[in-house]
Amino acid sequence: MQPMEILVLGPDGSGPTDLEETLTRLGHDVVRAAEGWQLSPPPGGDTLVLDLRDGDHDWRRLADLLRQDERPLVIVADQPRRLMWALTGRPAGLMVLTGAESDGSYRVALRVCQALRASRQERSRRKGFSLASGMATL
Repeated sequence: MQPMEILVLGPDGSGPTDLEETLTRLGHDVVRAAEGWQLSPPPGGDTLVLDLRDGDHDWRRLADLLRQDERPLVIVADQPRRLMWALTGRPAGLMVLTGAESDGSYRVALRVCQALRASRQERSRRKGFSLASGMATL
């Protein structure tokens, strides 16, 4: 698997989290979203990882923002949450990890996200190629 830039979304805190340390140990570049990311789509990252394990936050209001984002999304949660159901069927893809996450489960989820991203990019290239070809014949 090629290294990716992973944008971690979650509660603001000081210092790297265990999740960020795990993703870095697995060979990825990890960026934490800036404060206030909940107001607009955060820039950067090939894949989004949303940490829902902190039960003190209400992430449901972010469903529309995350549903429209074109990057694959991994949700890490300690229990099922309504936001997961609200994001089911999002076009860019969704992976959910609940329970005792392991390096292996992160690797699988991120490989799926990488494949989803590559597939989406290929479809975009073909769509752009078809449009360009159609324009050339006009």
